[in-house]
Amino acid sequence: MKDMMKITLSLIAIFIGAGLIMGVTYKITSPIKFKAEKKEKEEALKEMAPAATDPIVPAGKWSVHSRNFEYYAATASGKPVAYISSTAGKGDSSFIQMLVSLDTDLKINEVKVLGMNETPGLGDQVLEKSFLDQFKGKPLSQIVLIKGETKENIQAITGATISSRGVTNGVKDAVQTLVDKYGTGIKTAVHEVKHER
Repeated sequence: MKDMMKITLSLIAIFIGAGLIMGVTYKITSPIKFKAEKKEKEEALKEMAPAATDPIVPAGKWSVHSRNFEYYAATASGKPVAYISSTAGKGDSSFIQMLVSLDTDLKINEVKVLGMNETPGLGDQVLEKSFLDQFKGKPLSQIVLIKGETKENIQAITGATISSRGVTNGVKDAVQTLVDKYGTGIKTAVHEVKHER
């Protein structure tokens, strides 16, 4: 009975000690992690609008798939040089997190994938430059996924159609949001996702 009590007390002491160590570690590392994530985000935004000289700060929020995102008007000396939005699209095995930037004509400048967990060798091909470069220069009306060869729209990756669709839909949602905010009457004919502002 005494041995059982000793074991129980030892286990309780170990659990309390482990809990204290985890708590202290979180308290120390949490601010460092927050600063690192903030810096990473600022650098990613700057990459999306290299011509911006003013700080890039959120201009508003929008949501889709019960997820919240932000959009930005990047400026130089107070004049817009690009519009940026965070977004995500539902891939095969994850939500694909992205940033999308538009020029002042509301055509795509850049699409950057920030995070995803798609199948290696298949879905993760959406990270390839050859796929993402298809979006450059395209207006909202051309962001349509095609299974087959296309120059006008977005060509799906063979064997990774769902991941390709996830990226395309996420980009389209972001572009629609920016067009709604900064465009003058430019709308897509078919837009399946409702934006909540």
